[in-house]
Amino acid sequence: MSTTIPEGARIARSVLSDETYGVIRDLVLEHRIAPGRRVNIDSLSAELGVSPTPVREALARLESDGLVVKVPLRGYSTTPLLTVREFVELTQFRVLIEQWTAAQASASIDPGTAAALRAELEAGRAATGAGEAGPEAFRALTDHDARFHALIAKSAGNDLIAQSFERTHFHLHFLRLYLASHSAEAAGDADHRRLNAVLEEYDRSGQVSRTIDNHAAIAEAIIAGDSTEASQLMREHIELSRVRFLPIVELIASLR
Repeated sequence: MSTTIPEGARIARSVLSDETYGVIRDLVLEHRIAPGRRVNIDSLSAELGVSPTPVREALARLESDGLVVKVPLRGYSTTPLLTVREFVELTQFRVLIEQWTAAQASASIDPGTAAALRAELEAGRAATGAGEAGPEAFRALTDHDARFHALIAKSAGNDLIAQSFERTHFHLHFLRLYLASHSAEAAGDADHRRLNAVLEEYDRSGQVSRTIDNHAAIAEAIIAGDSTEASQLMREHIELSRVRFLPIVELIASLR
């Protein structure tokens, strides 16, 4: 198995297992370990310069993230990318759940939650900076997006719903799809030209600043205690994100 380990990615043996997890997670997200590829623990530990133990621990965590799957007697493999249907169904699930969490968070808003929402918005703007396109800007946006939506889910006061939302790992899969579109092999065929054109349009659309502006509007509605407005803004935010990104998902699926 060749994972194309980038220069400087080898890990000192004294590094904690969570750092090993972070490196392997990036290898999966960035498709240096391709979707559906079997993961050889011994080869990967040798390439990273660590013992098999932290690699096994990392893979167990990645399994809970939905990025790898363990098959009895065969070991771990990376999971396939989301299909078009899976992507649409996950966004439908999010609309159903997150309209409710936004409304509930509005009904039980307190100073601590209000401060946390505003702090996360500031952190998101700081992390994304002026970036509006490309993998690094999108990764920073996705990290902020996951924290923001999880904060609202937790603020709704229903632990089961918050846990169900987090177990979808939607943001990880969303980031993986985006990075897949950037890692697709350059070719002269019509499908690849279409993918490049759709991706360029998406990157030029101001997705980063628009998403944070949407978050700001949702947060202010929650802080104001306006459950109807917060719920409607959340629905529009998620559905618009689906509409904008779906053409990329469809084209990625056509290239598999």
